[in-house]
Amino acid sequence: MNVARRTANIEDLVDKLIELNLAQVADLREYAQAAMAGEGTIQLERNFRRREAQRTDLYRQFEQAAFSTSPAKDLADQT
Repeated sequence: MNVARRTANIEDLVDKLIELNLAQVADLREYAQAAMAGEGTIQLERNFRRREAQRTDLYRQFEQAAFSTSPAKDLADQT
């Protein structure tokens, strides 16, 4: 994968991780509010677990895209 395409892929994954992390923070706030109000939280727990599974998968993709090549290959790609 050329450097420009690899960089674009990494940037896209970072954007997706940011969106997902912001959604998780909103879920946590909603969960705290529901718990304080004595309301049910099962759906909120399910949403959070689903988002956490998505985050894990996105982070795995990010690691593969960002860290999978060897330093020697990175240097060769830049020349």
